[in-house]
Amino acid sequence: MPCMWAIGNASPITSGLLSYGVLWIKTGNFAPWRWFMLITGVVTLIFAAAVFFWLPDSPLSAHFLSQEQRAQAILRIKSNHSGIEQKRFKKYQFLEAIRDPKTWLFFFHAWGQEMSNGLTSQYSLIIQSFGFTTLQTTLLGCVTGLVALVSLAFAAIVLAWTKNCRAWISAAAYVPTIAASVLSLSLPWTDRWGLLVAIWLRSTTGIPYSVVMIWAANCSAGHTKKTTVIALYHVGYGLGNILSPQLFQPQYKPRYLVTWGVILGVGCILPMSLVIFLRYYLNGENKRRDESQNGRAVNEVGVLKHTNQNDETIGEEVVDARQLDLTDRENLAL
Repeated sequence: MPCMWAIGNASPITSGLLSYGVLWIKTGNFAPWRWFMLITGVVTLIFAAAVFFWLPDSPLSAHFLSQEQRAQAILRIKSNHSGIEQKRFKKYQFLEAIRDPKTWLFFFHAWGQEMSNGLTSQYSLIIQSFGFTTLQTTLLGCVTGLVALVSLAFAAIVLAWTKNCRAWISAAAYVPTIAASVLSLSLPWTDRWGLLVAIWLRSTTGIPYSVVMIWAANCSAGHTKKTTVIALYHVGYGLGNILSPQLFQPQYKPRYLVTWGVILGVGCILPMSLVIFLRYYLNGENKRRDESQNGRAVNEVGVLKHTNQNDETIGEEVVDARQLDLTDRENLAL
């Protein structure tokens, strides 16, 4: 998973080099950007076909796992208390997710962080406005992918060797983005390399996006509730991406001081504050759960009812509570 996120956020490297290459293609009316779209489209379709035919959709059908490994993969839910997947929508879990404060904390984090993501589609125009040529701009844009790759790989190593560090590593990743915004607001327009470094520093934002999204999933249980939490997280993500390009209005050119001010406050300081607050909020929740466990208020088993096609109960079975589709508020052992 860490490798997937690191490589995905490093896409400006490959896309930048490909863009640089297609700029040299001279085919008359067939413009270079058409070649770029054609090449990337074909590669995407090939990869999609490979995933469809070779990637298993369940541990049970994973041909590269032994029988023992498949069993371990299935039983993994017993140790993380996340419950089993249910295809049936449960209204009470949906409502619980809507009423849960941490759902909206994660939502506003995604929205705030992505309010700065309009830069992604503007990188080339911004870098070129510093006085670089089109070819130079294309190559210099690759550095953003390199910074993202190195920073995400470093974050993955830190998370692998530490415990309960997700909030701190996410908050730390916002420090370079805050510095980038301050530099963009304060450096003179003639210092094009300083402004360029500020653009590169923003590439560490891939860390909190991936880390906090997984965090949101891990601290929610119950299939419907977890799905709702992640869906709202991505609604916030999409909302931020819709609104963020609107910050680049013509009247703010060429310095975009208003834009950088909004990015600093809403896109950096706000989400950084939210992850720190989430750290303390969830820590308090964990202490409450520990007290409940010490007071033996936690049910370790539950009753699983077996029904027929008419939804009539035909039997009951006592099972480990961790194997039931319980929410994090129902299963205090989470």
